[in-house]
Amino acid sequence: MVFLIYGVKVRLHFLFIVIIAAGFVGGLYEEVIAAMLAILVHEISHVLAARTLGIEVDELELLPFGGRISIKGFYQYSREGEVIVVLAGPAGNLFLAAVFISLAYHGLIPYDTVHLFIRYQLTLGLFNLLPALPLDGGKIFMLWLSQMVSFIKAVRMAARAGKVLAFFLWALFLAMAANSSLSPVLVVTGIFLFWAAGEEEKQAPLMFMSYMAHKKENLIEKGLLPVQAIVAFVKMPVKQVLFRLNPQSFYLVYVVDNSCRLKKCLTETEIFDTIIEKGLDIKVEDLL
Repeated sequence: MVFLIYGVKVRLHFLFIVIIAAGFVGGLYEEVIAAMLAILVHEISHVLAARTLGIEVDELELLPFGGRISIKGFYQYSREGEVIVVLAGPAGNLFLAAVFISLAYHGLIPYDTVHLFIRYQLTLGLFNLLPALPLDGGKIFMLWLSQMVSFIKAVRMAARAGKVLAFFLWALFLAMAANSSLSPVLVVTGIFLFWAAGEEEKQAPLMFMSYMAHKKENLIEKGLLPVQAIVAFVKMPVKQVLFRLNPQSFYLVYVVDNSCRLKKCLTETEIFDTIIEKGLDIKVEDLL
């Protein structure tokens, strides 16, 4: 199901619809409303932060245990902007939880009325801060890693952390089951996390290629980008060079021969144009 809200395309994942419907059928009205409010606050906070920074939001997808926003060229914006947009979701949840707690503390709203809403806001906000993709904390973790390793490797490492978290949730379910305390939500959340982390890992090369393809436009728009240089041996596969690049910087690649003599200096644009023409299965010497 897809519809528009203030120019943003909103997509409802089929599992989101199924779980909401199952909750209503099971009579869990308060739980469903509290969960939906937490998810909406979380995602709207992301969208508002992005729009405040002038970042274009393409799509918002509501998932069973959160949501996912699609931002055009997200990783080409400043690190500060990326971090603000990512953290806005959990911050929105924690802020609303604080508002509810304050209102209940001052007797303006009965605690029995809002305790469920507080719990869902805190749970979603804090859980999303864990350093594992596809969670918001995982995006921050990935951005931090990408300063030390390639973009694709950073995505894969953060995605694997998501899979580890899924196994932890399953182990926690078994431990609780051994004590006669069943919590099926841990199993379902683990399954969703494992699947979503796998999708992030699988899409990493495509995401990278998309960002690299738009970097030329980004350079023309901004007028300047940080530059980095790497040295590549002529016999090295081009894909190994390409996947070491990072969307945040513009790269110069110095090609050397067996004697480490400089053969040529290539810009990343020259490399990318040749890859489009000849494919990824070539060596650096084919670029000369």
